[in-house]
Amino acid sequence: MIIFVPNMVHIKIKKMLVVSSREFRDSQKKYFDLAAKERVVIKRKNEFVELVPRGNNIPENPSPSGDPWFDDPRNIEELERRLKKHESGDKPGGIVLKTKEDIKAFFESL
Repeated sequence: MIIFVPNMVHIKIKKMLVVSSREFRDSQKKYFDLAAKERVVIKRKNEFVELVPRGNNIPENPSPSGDPWFDDPRNIEELERRLKKHESGDKPGGIVLKTKEDIKAFFESL
């Protein structure tokens, strides 16, 4: 579903299905399969639990705050690619300032 609001940014909203814990228990396979295509949230008393498909491995989130950005394997692959590029010295158009003296010299050169 896409919401169009005049003079605003268009936002694409993903489908989300909220089911009771009893409904989930009775049809687990159905909801596990559905979780691969859309968000499935299970309501249990006063809390919500989301089913998140992880494939064949469970990623370890390196973020101390548990930032979900790190849960997406594509983000981790891009981050690793950029780190390798940086470590190899391939920095087109970039400057690396490591010390206070480097920073001071850079600003004095402007």
